[in-house]
Amino acid sequence: MRLVPIVLVISALECMRGVTVSPACKCISYESSHTKVGYFTSPNFSQPYPDGIHCLLYTFVGEKDEMVELTLLEFDLQAPFHDSCDDAVTMYLDLKQPAVNEYTKPDAVLCGSIYNIPSVHYYSTKNILMFEFKSDDIRSNNTGFQGEFKFLKQDLFSTNGDLVSNTNCDYIIDSKGKLRRGKFFSPGYPSFNKMKSIHCKYTFAGSHNQRVKLYFKKVTLKGTESSCISSRDKILVHDGDSIESAVIAEYCDTESLVEVFSTGSNMLVQLFAKTIKSTEGFEASYEFIDDSIYPSSELSSTEPDREGGSTDLGSPSVVDCDRIIRSVNQAGQPTVSGNFTSPNYPNPYPANIQCRYTFIGKGRERVQIKFADFDLYHPTKESEECRCQCDLNARVTDKYSRSGDPEFSSSDTHPFCCVDVDIVEISTIINGESADVDDFCGKAESQMVMSSGAKLTVTFMSFGALNGATRDNRGFLGQYNFVTNFGIETGEMANDSACGFIYNSSVTKSGTFNSPNYPGRYPRNTECHFMFYGFPEEQVRIAFTYFDIEGIYPCLGNTESDYVEFSNFRASVDRKLPRYCGGNKPRVQISDGQFFRVTFKSNSMFDATGFDAKYQFIDVSNAGNINNQQASDSSAKTSGIFMCMQVSWCFLPLVSSYWQLVLL
Repeated sequence: MRLVPIVLVISALECMRGVTVSPACKCISYESSHTKVGYFTSPNFSQPYPDGIHCLLYTFVGEKDEMVELTLLEFDLQAPFHDSCDDAVTMYLDLKQPAVNEYTKPDAVLCGSIYNIPSVHYYSTKNILMFEFKSDDIRSNNTGFQGEFKFLKQDLFSTNGDLVSNTNCDYIIDSKGKLRRGKFFSPGYPSFNKMKSIHCKYTFAGSHNQRVKLYFKKVTLKGTESSCISSRDKILVHDGDSIESAVIAEYCDTESLVEVFSTGSNMLVQLFAKTIKSTEGFEASYEFIDDSIYPSSELSSTEPDREGGSTDLGSPSVVDCDRIIRSVNQAGQPTVSGNFTSPNYPNPYPANIQCRYTFIGKGRERVQIKFADFDLYHPTKESEECRCQCDLNARVTDKYSRSGDPEFSSSDTHPFCCVDVDIVEISTIINGESADVDDFCGKAESQMVMSSGAKLTVTFMSFGALNGATRDNRGFLGQYNFVTNFGIETGEMANDSACGFIYNSSVTKSGTFNSPNYPGRYPRNTECHFMFYGFPEEQVRIAFTYFDIEGIYPCLGNTESDYVEFSNFRASVDRKLPRYCGGNKPRVQISDGQFFRVTFKSNSMFDATGFDAKYQFIDVSNAGNINNQQASDSSAKTSGIFMCMQVSWCFLPLVSSYWQLVLL
């Protein structure tokens, strides 16, 4: 929709002395009694704004039960010079009266382009919002700003629950006598909250036959490049009503459109934040779901259609083959593992069909898929390539054709353009959108595939036979598992992390550990911690036997890299130890003391096959380190441990003595 700028007539009258930033301020006022929605602009927009504007004050006043929302649609001021804004918009969001002066603390100062400002959305904490616009005396070609204002009811952002007495932000949300669904927010959302060291708890209590579904529409926290374990601002979702209940989800940066399902009838959400600034925090919804009923959005279609169900890709023959497989069936019994097949398996499957298999878990469950038998039609028997040349004239469904994409050319390749290749595509949900995890065709030997969350979809498509070819392939036999251990079979799962594993020297002195789903590709948007606890006189040794982590050294956020990092501290970054990614194995790691942490973190972009590693707890109470001591220092000892970087560097003492050699 094309926005028509409103021509503003700026009054020449001065604002009242003492209520403005400067006695010379000119004012533009908007009141909700006149309009609930409108637009505002800088002078002369979309031409360059005048120089020498010393103070132009925009004032928005709503009713007592309202708040103000500003959205900057266009923004073009002079760029900052040495971190100082000569031309600027200064926001005042937390006002009790429509008055500001030189002592009023601003909440944001904006300059430069729309790409330089922290947000395009600003909200008042109460019913008043003001901002000042100023320009220096130097003429520029910048066009200023255009925005939209709205007066909203404050209760749109009120948590549907009972505030616990003597707390600022602890809520009990009970399904008995209350709405089965509702909303909950961080304090002050979508503006900000002045509380320091925020700790809020939202407890969801359902009936015995109910589960809790949470839907985080938007999460914006003060994220760091490091893992969530070292972030002071985070959200923890517990699979129960106690802080001792297992953590099944953890957010510490920016997320959107994320679903979480409880295993039982209760759930607890904890918010930790040092401070919450404007546009930070979260907005979410909840729903209490009867175990015997599934939400309508997740029901399997019973009739073929173009959006779900069996889709006709070129012939009147269709097969109803969609399935929804949950980790708990309608009788409340667990279905941890099982098989799924192509239609008619092991006999040939029909042409021109689409089958969708949707797997839905709960709690911290992930869906793991592997094909025990796989035999699909491929026109080029000597090639197992799924991504073939695209036929733009082929008759395929609009959902999978890119022929309407202006950026698509006939030289591009994509599996869904390959109308002569039958294919299985596996996708998961990341930030509310379907993301392709892997695809298989021909007689491919599939590796294990794992979902990023509790949902995973397998889509099987066979197309029409070309050039008289017939289908005599038997299809596939797939195996599924709902796993809570992320495919990591060693260690003890920790309750305080969605993916955390504990290794104690008191249990075993050595062993192995691996990335999620190894040797298959690790899931995206996943963070796992491996905690090693030794005795006081022990150190931890980590050696990698395989390493393949997507990323570019030095594995920082600006390179969109996944990474593995090490730390001698449980919840903080160890700055002397670098991150590792790519295909180069880390050197052997030795802890400083009895504790060591290994953290694996993947983003939402790409994936790889991960790592496999060995660990060992080493008693160093009687050790001589050949790298730090001369061999002569140990000549008087008759036993002990030598830790060496390479065999060629190790000079053991007398042969008659007993020494244990630990190769680093």
